[in-house]
Amino acid sequence: MTAFPATELHQRVAWLTVGFDGDAWILGRPDLGVFVAVPEPGAVFVTTLQETGSIADATARATEVAGEQVDGDDFIEGLTAAGLFEAATEQKTGPDAPGRIRWIEGVSPGTAARLFGRVGWSCYAAAAVGVLVIMVTRPDLRPSWEDAWFLPSPGLSLFAGLLLTIAFSALHEAWHWLAGRAIGVPAVFRLSYRGIYIVFETDLTQIVAVPRNRRHGVYLAGTAVDSVILAIVLGLRLPGPPGVIDDLLAAAALLQITRIIWQGAALPLRSDSYALLANVLRCHNLYRATWLTTKARFLRLTAEEADELAAMSARDRRIASWFTLPYLAGIAIMTWVLFTIAVPLAVSLGRWAWERLGSATLGSFGFWEALFVVVYVGAELLLPVALALRERRMRRSGRLL
Repeated sequence: MTAFPATELHQRVAWLTVGFDGDAWILGRPDLGVFVAVPEPGAVFVTTLQETGSIADATARATEVAGEQVDGDDFIEGLTAAGLFEAATEQKTGPDAPGRIRWIEGVSPGTAARLFGRVGWSCYAAAAVGVLVIMVTRPDLRPSWEDAWFLPSPGLSLFAGLLLTIAFSALHEAWHWLAGRAIGVPAVFRLSYRGIYIVFETDLTQIVAVPRNRRHGVYLAGTAVDSVILAIVLGLRLPGPPGVIDDLLAAAALLQITRIIWQGAALPLRSDSYALLANVLRCHNLYRATWLTTKARFLRLTAEEADELAAMSARDRRIASWFTLPYLAGIAIMTWVLFTIAVPLAVSLGRWAWERLGSATLGSFGFWEALFVVVYVGAELLLPVALALRERRMRRSGRLL
């Protein structure tokens, strides 16, 4: 028996959208941002239930398509557990959701589409090529970790760098939103935070309702605009501007090239490149499948993890068997970035702060500046670890899928 009376079940199933995703069907609740991949019999069951309101008819048609008996009541329980029949709440779907940035939503899809037509992508490609040419032909313009310390005061350098990071992050996420807007995805652009950091987020959950071949540009959009910014910054450095301006541009170049490398390499952190590759490879949970496959090769899976891997689609498991290589390569590149940029900068700033704390008068500007540097460096090093541990706890408790 289902948890809902027949009339209420018919009403709730009408909330679901059904779309084909190449090798699976997607059942969704766009208003809640909840989507589930099911085989064809599941899609037939839902569409029949929407048409007739009869579980018996839906079960019969799904059984016919599957070629074996389908348990309709069990399928409905699964959809209920996935949250597809949950009533919408103002907190989840209201227009005044916390952090939502409404002014950008005034950009029409037609206007956004102009940024991602042939001319737009040609400009992004030209910017990327220009960056590569400058990096190869002008070694003196290649960024180094020392460029982050571009003001006489390290505290002011960190603060100014933080402002640049916020601005570039906002533009990166806004470009994802605009690309989604261009293909009709009702995305949400909002301001949030992680620990002590201000972050911008683009909710593109509903993109799964769009054909895969139209999603590529949305996933590439952030890196595309990053390339344009980097090309402009490097172009401005070519003539050799005055010292302070050149130092500022060098710091901006360091931030942008680090972001681009990170977005390309951070496959284990589900970066933009991961989203693009998972989409091109037509996978639904490549991240988790790859992690479990990699763990199985080097360690041992728990019984629950083995069951989870076995329950994944054959395609995800097949792709994950070789996706381990780029996955590990991404970890190697991230490690290289860590030890060539983050660690030297953290050590340099930490040494400076330790010396300043030992010599500055308590309560003076030098003292507070040094304390700010210590807190900032500590947060940079410890916050990712704290977030990873939090995600691990949430996964174990079942609150994170």
